[in-house]
Formats: sequence, C-alpha cells, structure tokens
Amino acid sequence: LMSDISDERVTRRVCSRRVLQEAFGGENDTLWLSQVINDKHSAVFVPLVVRAVSRACAYERGGVLSTYVLALSKYREFMKANDFDFVSSLCELINIRPHVFAEALERFPELRRLCIAEVKHAIEDAIAPNKADAPNGSTAVTILVNSQEYMLPGNLLGAFIVIMSNWQKCETTEESEENNIVALLKQLVTGEKDSVLSTAMRNGKRAVSVGEWVLLATANSDIIAKQAALSVPDIFLPRLLLCCGMSKTSLVTMIERLSKLGESVSDPSKLYNELLSTSAVSEWGLQKGNRIAIKKRLHGRIASYLRIFSNAMTDGEQDELNTIERCAFVTWLASEVSTATVKKSDSTTRCFDEIMNSLNSSTPKSLDEESFIDLEDEEIDLSIDERMVIDTCASEGQTRRLADSILTEDFIKSTLTAGECDLLDKSLEQIKNDAFLRKIEVDTSALVTALMNSYASSNCDHSLARVVLKFVPQLSQFSCDDTLWQAIFISMAEKSTDEQYLLSLVSGCVTHWSEQGLTACKKWILTQNDLKNALSMRLVIRFLVASSEQESIDCFHSCDKVESNFVCVQSKENAEFAMKIVLQYLELEMTSDKLLLPTCNEERNNLPDWLILTFILAKSHQQCIVAMIMGTIDSNSSCAPTMYYVLLRLYLTFPTTLQWDDSKVRHYLIEASKCHAKTSLRLRCPLDSQIVEMLHNLGTSPHTRLLQYATDCSKNHSLIVIRHIPVLHERLMSDGLGQEYTTTGRVGTRPPAALAQIGDRVVKVSILRWGFSYNESIWSSVLDFMAALPAELLFTYGIDTGVLLVLEDYLKLFYAHVMELGSDECISQLRPKYVTLVKSFRACNSVEFQNWSQSNIAGFGTVQTLLLSKVGTFDS
Repeated sequence: LMSDISDERVTRRVCSRRVLQEAFGGENDTLWLSQVINDKHSAVFVPLVVRAVSRACAYERGGVLSTYVLALSKYREFMKANDFDFVSSLCELINIRPHVFAEALERFPELRRLCIAEVKHAIEDAIAPNKADAPNGSTAVTILVNSQEYMLPGNLLGAFIVIMSNWQKCETTEESEENNIVALLKQLVTGEKDSVLSTAMRNGKRAVSVGEWVLLATANSDIIAKQAALSVPDIFLPRLLLCCGMSKTSLVTMIERLSKLGESVSDPSKLYNELLSTSAVSEWGLQKGNRIAIKKRLHGRIASYLRIFSNAMTDGEQDELNTIERCAFVTWLASEVSTATVKKSDSTTRCFDEIMNSLNSSTPKSLDEESFIDLEDEEIDLSIDERMVIDTCASEGQTRRLADSILTEDFIKSTLTAGECDLLDKSLEQIKNDAFLRKIEVDTSALVTALMNSYASSNCDHSLARVVLKFVPQLSQFSCDDTLWQAIFISMAEKSTDEQYLLSLVSGCVTHWSEQGLTACKKWILTQNDLKNALSMRLVIRFLVASSEQESIDCFHSCDKVESNFVCVQSKENAEFAMKIVLQYLELEMTSDKLLLPTCNEERNNLPDWLILTFILAKSHQQCIVAMIMGTIDSNSSCAPTMYYVLLRLYLTFPTTLQWDDSKVRHYLIEASKCHAKTSLRLRCPLDSQIVEMLHNLGTSPHTRLLQYATDCSKNHSLIVIRHIPVLHERLMSDGLGQEYTTTGRVGTRPPAALAQIGDRVVKVSILRWGFSYNESIWSSVLDFMAALPAELLFTYGIDTGVLLVLEDYLKLFYAHVMELGSDECISQLRPKYVTLVKSFRACNSVEFQNWSQSNIAGFGTVQTLLLSKVGTFDS
C-alpha cells in the first residue's frame, strides 16, 4: 500500500488511500494519516509512511498535498531517531513544485501558516550567532546580516521567495501569520541599500535570479512588492519595469529609485545608458537586443501602466501620476524615444507627453497596443513573457514568430542560466495552445530536439527537466518520426544518466501519442539491432510495457489468448526480437551481486518492466519464450541465475499451459525451485485456492476419489502442491487434539475423567492429551499423498515449505502411543508407510536428512533418538 501511495499512476494512489481509509476509518481517504501514530504497530508503520508520503508529495496537489504536508509535520517528533528533516524536505518540495504549492497555499490556510512559520524559524536558526552546523555544498547561499556572513540552504531561500510572492492578507489570515510575514520581511528584504536578499551569493554569482525578483516585485501583497522594489539591485530595476501585473506602489517605488540614482550623479544620461547597456541586459537573463528597442519597450510599458492607473484614480490622485511623468528617468526615456531614429512612421516616435495626452482622451484599454505592435519588427527578443503579452494584444493578422526560430537551443540555455524557466514554460504553453486550440499545424521537431539536447547538455537540470517532462510528450505527437525516436531512446540515453526522468518522459509520451504514432514507434523499435546502451534498452522496454495495454499483473492469470493489437506479440519473430532486447538488457546490467530480481515488497506489485514484458510475450508465445530462457541458461550467460527465477515465475503464472511433462523444462523448474524456494512461497498462482481447498478436504474427510484426485494433482503440479504443505501440518495438529464432535474413524483412547472442585461443586473434567486419539484415515491419506510426490522435489524444495514439520508430527503421534499409552497397536498401519517415506528422504537428500536427524523436537528429544527407538523402529 505504501508503494502504491507514492506511485506515478493516480489510480493506484487513489485506490490505496481508499483501502487505508477502510482499514483505519475516517470520513475521507486521508484521515488515516492521523490514526497511524496511535496504532500499536506505529513504530513499524510510521517510517514507511513518512518515506512513502514524502515521495507522494511529488505527485499530489490540492487537499491531498496539504494533508500530507501537515501529517509529515506531526511525525517529526516521532521520527527524530530516523533523522527525518521535515523543513528541508518541505523547502525542496516548494522549490520543485512552486506553482502547485502557490495554489495550495492560497486555498488551505493551515498549510500556509505552517509553511510560513517553518521557513521563518529555519531562517532564524540559520542566522543565529555562533551556529556550528552551517550548510555547505554547491547549493548553499551566502548572505550578509549586519556585516556578518551567514550560510543558508539554497532550497530555503527558494521556498522563502515562493511563499512571499504568493502571500496575501485575507479573511482567514491570523495575526500570528501576519507577524511572521513581517518578521521575514525584516530579516531578508527590507532596506533600500544592501538588503540581505540583494547580498545573497551562490558560487560567486547572485543567488536571487532576476526571475525571482520579478516574482517578489509582482507579489500579491503591496507591502511585499514595495519592499522588493526597494531591495532589488539597481541593475535589475529597468528589467522589473517590463513586468506585467505590478502594483502602483511597486511601479512608483522603482521609478523613484531610478530618478534618485540619476540625481546622485553628474551625468544621469550616462548612468541610464549603462543600465541599458549590453552587459547590463545580459544580467537580466534575456537575449541580447539593441538599446533603442529596449528603450521603446520600457516607454510603451510605462505608458500602459500609467493609462491603467489613470483610469482607476480619482481626480485628487492625479497629482501622483503627474509626478511620475516629471521624474528624471521618465523624462529622459521619453526624450530618448522621441529623438531616436527608427524605421517606423512618425506615430511610433511621438514623445511621452503626446502619448499621455492622447491616452487621457481615448477609450480606456488595458495595454498600449500600438506601442507593442510597433515593436514587432525590431531585432530583439527581450522576454518570452513579453512576447506572450504582445501576441495576446496584437491583432489576429499580426505575423507570429515560428516556434523553432524563437526557442532555439541557445535561447533555452540562456533561460537556464538566468533561472527563467517559467518564461520558457509560458512560451511552450502558447505553442501548444496554437497547435491544439487553433488547430494550426506546427512543426515542433526542431523545438523538441532543442529541448532534449539542452536537457542532456545541462547536467540534468531539474528545472529544465520539469519543462521537458511537461511539453516534450505533448509537442512531439506532431512530429512523431524516427528522428524523434532516435533522440529519445538512443541519443538521450547516451548523454544523460538521470534514469528516472527519462523513464517518466517515455511514460508521458505513451500517454500523449496517438495510436498510429505508438504503433509506428514499436515497429521502429523492432528494427533496431544496434541498441548497445543498457539505459536505451530499459527505455525501450518501459515504452513497450506502457503501450501494451496490460493493466495489471493479475491479468496474466487468464490464459485465454485474446487477439491483441500489441505489435510485439503479433508474430513469433516480433516476440523473439523483443525477448532478445530483454536478455541483452539483463546481460548488460547483471553483476555478480546483482540479479535484478524484485525485492520482497515488489514480488507481487511494481514488477520490473523487463519481467512484465516477458510475461506479456509468454502469454501469446509461451513455447518460444521458454525455449529462449532455457537457451540462456544452457549458455551459462551472466543472467542465467535470473532466468531460473523467470522460468519459475512463468510456471506459477501459467501452470496449466507450461509443459511440465517436458523433461528438460521439468529439470530446470526443479533447479529453479531449489534456488528460489523461499521467494516462491510469497508468489501467487491461479491454482493456489483450488489446491488449498483440496488439501484441506483431504485432511477432513478423505475418501478414495478425493485421494486419487490429489494424487493426480501432485503429479501434474508438484511444485505448486508442495508450496502448500503447511496446510497438512495445521490439519494434523488440529486432528491430534481430538476435539472433533464425531468419533467416526478415530482410534486411540482418552485419559479417564478427573474430578475438579469448583466452588461448592465437584465436576468431572475430560482431559485431552494431544495424539491419544486421532483420525487414522486422515493421517494415512496424508502419507499416501506425500509418497506420490516426486522425492527430488519433496525433500529439496519441500524442506523450505514445511515438510519436516509434517514428518515430526508423526513422530509426536508415535511417541504418544508408544511411550505414554504403552501400545503401538493403534499406529501399526501408519508406521510402515512413515518408515518408507523417511528412508526415501535419506536416500534422496542425505545432507538435509543428517541435519534434520540431529535437530531437537521440544519436549520429545532429538529426531535421531526417536527414529532409532521403538518409536520409529529404524534399525540404523
């Protein structure tokens, strides 16, 4: 269940939560989390729950995510001995899924209060004086607080920025929550010069990227936005003016800061030009562009904001706008735009005052459309975010740039360097919408290739990986060809070592590609003879399994051959080729101490992809797959030990169709059962319930027909029958108690009744001694049944399944009659059969027989003593 809780598939997660709800109770499927701590097995459950729920947070959202995080916070005291760092895990989750957490923080006040309090306490602890255990590593951030240097974990700083940029005072805001926000502001943001946040450095570079400053400057709270505008480094001020959605307070604060900068120097024009120079713009994380275009963009954006704020202001507030118009920076910018030589009409170069006059008399609009449209043909691509605004506001006839010309590989790398993955996400979303909603045919092959190459060369950058996982499966369906397949299954596997991301990418492609695309890809795979990389083979195997429409491992138990659309089973040749991929993958991955077998928790669920594919192939082409497996064993390949396990599992999965009568198959199955005896006991077989019922009936009311059926079953399905020998042991022990109401078929005697004093009364008490009375037909039938089983299996494989317990049951019975009752008359029919069976044991497996004979049976003595005495009547 804990494995399913953190599974990638939402159906498994939902079903497992419902099962836990039924087990622990509660009104919904997450209340079980609060019940686990109170359970008597909590010491075992809680560590498993913490690991599974921590992984599940990477997939859940909304109310389930909130409940999981709150539950993990309550487990902290319980998990101190296990070194569970809740705050570190929380901050990492917020950094990995900022948009999901932003939505959850807005909807769930309790989660929001928890995150704010935890981040606040973590920062206070990090900047505490004389802190010994400062974080280190490439992600650690250095900050200056009162000229004193401190170290912060990189995830903690990122979580702080996400929380602050999304916080907003509302009806559910408590006073303590607001106080914590104010304290955070004072700790890291507040200050016009050298604020703590602006001093943050990571590996000699600014730790707070321009994208994160944009988030803070456009925060939901005016107070936070204003403080960010006051704290942002001077070089980023013009870039922040290009943002959409800023508050009036934040805009005014930044323009006033730029004006004060100009007033503090003798040559303001030189200072402003330096802020817009090529080297300065490179710090913005945007592609390079000419200075005139940047000034025009700033000019149009400020005009748009002034129009918006002008329409929302009363007459008494217009003075503030007039002040902004007369600021040094705005005046300089308007002059630069009006005097610059551009390749546009005179309307494009009108001065700032003329724009404002025309805007005041025009119909209110949300943005300065003309200014944006005029900028379309400039040789600059400042921001994908801004391109989105332009595309939204421009007329439908305006020419858009092609996806592959905007999003080049170099540009993707530049967004990574500047931490602008959100902008890359928005642009890809626009391209996807063009393809889906407007039904525009978009050639995305170059874009998909650029994304994957950038990911492979970025040392598996997690920010880009999220973008790749989100968009490559969706965009690649428009260009599903051999070039794409080569890139995903071969090129990416050779360049990247991030296996989990690539497996998730393949799973996403299966979800989004059309049926025709999936079929074409599978046919292409079946032509690839040059797969040399183990990761390539694993990706191929994952793709084949995910696209096979095999919903559950339990479906394999249905042995009816149904017509399948799965390419790999449509012909024997295809099945053999797919099985060769599995065998080659195992040979490459196999080492002396790694058999690639499922762990104890995965033997029923979460099977490895290669094993599932083997089952799928064997269901339709069992004979050739079994032949290939035995051929691998014969060749003494490095994966031969694993093939024994595979063969055993195939037999347990398809017991009625696998050729047990074939001597070679039977030999290998016997060897496999010896190698994996204990493992096989945990596996399921479709005949299990039928055989258990048969053995139970054999030990209850045996008759000739039932015994004959059991004997036939023991010959045809010996391996499966021997797995359930413990059923016979339980039945014999129960019969020996003599508690049955019927005396039919029972032999032996009972001790005489004893008198017992209970209060004022004297009552007769019947004392039952184990073995004094037993059902002879049951005990005799069990011996006949075991004698029919192959000795080479019964005394090898059966050693681990419980056959020794059954043999000891008979010794206990003989001891009761011979040593305690003083007569062997009642066991005269059983003892010869037992002696024959034990001699067969000694002849078949002398080593195990010797070990067993030296063992001790509690209360009876050693096995050897019992066998050589008149109890067992062995001569030697």
